[in-house]
Amino acid sequence: DDRDDKNRLNRSNGKSEFIKTVNNHNDKSNKNNNSSTTWVGITLTEPSQQSWFDAEGYPLTSRDPETGRFVNPWLSESTNGENGLRKFLRWKFQRVGKVLNEYGINIGVDLQGNHYTDGNGTKSVGNEIQTTSHDSGFNSALPHSSGLSKMGMTSALKETRYSSSLAQTNMHDDAGTNDSIHLTWVGHSTTLVELPGDFTILTDPHFSNYAGPMKRNAPPSLSVNDLPDIVDVVLISHDHYDHLDYWSILQLVDSNKVQFWAVPLGLKDWLMNQAGVCPEKIVELEWWEGVHISKDAQTQPTSAGDEDNAIFSTPALPEVVGLVRKFDITNQRNAKKSPPSNYEKNEMIITCAPSQHWCSRTPFDRNKRLWCSWAVHATPSKYQSPTTATTPTTTPQTHSFYFAGDTGLPSEFPLHRQIGDRLGPFDLAAIPIGAYEPRWFMREAHCNPAEAVKIHQAVRARQSVAIHYDTFDLADEPREEPPHLLLKEVGRVNEGILRMAAEVVAAAEEVKMVAELEAVSGGSVGGGGEIVDALSASPSVLEEVAVAEVGENLVEMLPSLVDFAAIGQGQRFQSMPKAV
Repeated sequence: DDRDDKNRLNRSNGKSEFIKTVNNHNDKSNKNNNSSTTWVGITLTEPSQQSWFDAEGYPLTSRDPETGRFVNPWLSESTNGENGLRKFLRWKFQRVGKVLNEYGINIGVDLQGNHYTDGNGTKSVGNEIQTTSHDSGFNSALPHSSGLSKMGMTSALKETRYSSSLAQTNMHDDAGTNDSIHLTWVGHSTTLVELPGDFTILTDPHFSNYAGPMKRNAPPSLSVNDLPDIVDVVLISHDHYDHLDYWSILQLVDSNKVQFWAVPLGLKDWLMNQAGVCPEKIVELEWWEGVHISKDAQTQPTSAGDEDNAIFSTPALPEVVGLVRKFDITNQRNAKKSPPSNYEKNEMIITCAPSQHWCSRTPFDRNKRLWCSWAVHATPSKYQSPTTATTPTTTPQTHSFYFAGDTGLPSEFPLHRQIGDRLGPFDLAAIPIGAYEPRWFMREAHCNPAEAVKIHQAVRARQSVAIHYDTFDLADEPREEPPHLLLKEVGRVNEGILRMAAEVVAAAEEVKMVAELEAVSGGSVGGGGEIVDALSASPSVLEEVAVAEVGENLVEMLPSLVDFAAIGQGQRFQSMPKAV
């Protein structure tokens, strides 16, 4: 029965590290097994189909069998278009009510937009935001990285200092390095990303003054003319007007700078028919599919063994090597890092990943096109990888970037943990933090700053940069609120991590003291007096045993501190080099 199957998820034994399905269908004691699908610790309350997930529980590109529209497999009803339209009208009516209320006219609209508790686990009182979600992966006080490694956390704790200001975030621009990712925030979700291997990527290009009816708050920090002469790939996450801008696409086409366009399923026709993009330049992908792109290194040795006399060649153009098949249980996960190569060329794999969102450019095409996020893994040629030797390196490192596009944070499903598990970790991520109020309307499509921190942690990003705020007034929160709340949340979660790490160090010190007492009382390591003499001569012996073997092992289990930057439009952010 298709309708009955619509309410069931894959109940085969999952092989994911964090999800195992429960066979409720065969459990006669479960009287309501057709109303929802239960995993261990996770319950999906909206209709789903077995075919919408693979054998490991990862969501696949899926359509509603009745309407043909794309769906979020874990949230199929709330984002199906009908609910969205009703909520949109309610939101607009509420905004009108607020304006009239300012003039003393009360039309009976619920105006409590700043005080709520919703089913997504999100509570807001004024400017205070707290969230709970399956995607966090840890205790709510435990998100990710602030430039301090896990092993360096112990020594940092001894100073017991931490500044929550992101003004200290690494933004230096070492133009000579080929071991970092450089990101320039043009505005909204448009970023110019330069990766090692001489790859340049442009995300969701928007250079116009309007996104639909919404006027831009400030001009873009770069124009199409300011872009490099070669933009290897433009990544488009979905078709909304603030992410897919018709006039910006026309400008890019006329500039002849863009070599390839990577888009989710359904957007190729739009680019060809509406903007005149050459079909040979468009790579259309569904979730978990990727494209392998390569380009010649700019410096090549003139002959074997003559690397010191390498000649600088003209800028190379990228070429598509082929598509990378979708992940399945037989696919090696380490293949995501870099394609098989002798490192003679610069290599890049771009993978289309899921996000929680929706699509529409008119009232009649809701979810007719797919939405996505993007994962990029770039491996420079052995001739362009940083090395201190006189010969090229034989094992260049792969550099990874994650573009979250537009996304909400699922409350019932660990989507971003799955992305981090399959495609992460990432050296740098661009994650949206704006357009989140009111939460009853926006939560399914847009994450708030606290949820953005959880996404940063879940995808295992080493560093992140905030996008999707301040440029267009798309929602009800003040323009200056998102970065303020982000800084506050980063400080809160990092303080929680440091407190927990301090407890770990204290526990390790206690273990050391116990070991000392046992040794002095006549343990098995010689006589007690010998132990005392040994401790006097080398007091660090037991400390090394206790702290190094116990403390560091426990600290290693903690998440890294959060490194999430809110930069200004036009600023250029440099990720930490791989060696750091």
